[in-house]
Amino acid sequence: MLDKRIENITSIVNNFRGRDDEPGNQEEIYILRSMWVMMLSEFEGSIKDLVESYIDRVKKLNIEQIHICLLLQNFYSKYEENITINNVISVYQKNPNDISYLNFTRDYKPKYKSSSVQKLFNSLGIFFSSEEYTSLQKLNGIASTRDSIAHGDNNVEITKIELERCLLVIKNIFSMLESKLKEP
Repeated sequence: MLDKRIENITSIVNNFRGRDDEPGNQEEIYILRSMWVMMLSEFEGSIKDLVESYIDRVKKLNIEQIHICLLLQNFYSKYEENITINNVISVYQKNPNDISYLNFTRDYKPKYKSSSVQKLFNSLGIFFSSEEYTSLQKLNGIASTRDSIAHGDNNVEITKIELERCLLVIKNIFSMLESKLKEP
């Protein structure tokens, strides 16, 4: 999923003509910055695809086999009031086919920062160890650079080597996330 997307980014930046294969002119610097933004867009898209595939598998289970966090997020996340015991009990009377992506991946909140990835996975009933959480934290620096570039900060200095290092970090984080969603 993510591998092909990363391959596309890598093939673009491998065409740079500057010294040490870094950008050689303003056009290539612009492309490098665009690829930094694209890197996180591809990561986010891959996470959403991964979670939607997981939800499709979960919907095939009996309702009592589905984690309560996922059920509450799906059926009660739009409510302003506190969740009651009756709400909790009522989710087990619902049809698993009524579970949708809407409250998980289609909420227009970015999914490339550690806190949003953690919140998304927690809402599925999947939690992180302290080591996994530390790995997720690496997203924040990459995301901060992305946000600066996306908001027009021309003072952001990045290199092709940094991009390649971050692609590897993102690939490793994605592999960890993928392994957490192997079994519904």
